[in-house]
Amino acid sequence: MRSILIALVLASTSLPTLAACPAGAPGEPMHWVIAVCQQRNESDEIESPKMQSCIFATAKANKIDPAKPSAKACSAKLKLKAEWCRGMKKDGLIDSVDGCVRSADTVPDVVTQGGA
Repeated sequence: MRSILIALVLASTSLPTLAACPAGAPGEPMHWVIAVCQQRNESDEIESPKMQSCIFATAKANKIDPAKPSAKACSAKLKLKAEWCRGMKKDGLIDSVDGCVRSADTVPDVVTQGGA
């Protein structure tokens, strides 16, 4: 299972995103999936069973397959960023979910670092 997850993450870093996206949603959709799961689980251990389950379920729910770039990648990233921003607001780290989604400065490390 771990090797499948690692392969998915690596594949997501090497495939181009088909849809251009606003500066506020850079990176690859799979990286946003990981960011959301890290936030939900308060963990960056992507190899843990709980994180793997979250990553696969979140990717599936958002119709993200890193092996098949989608024309809807931008909308998926924006949807995932909104979810991530809601978590930030819930934790009292931001004032506005809408402002967070639009901001190019509010991006999780896993996205800015290309999944690393």
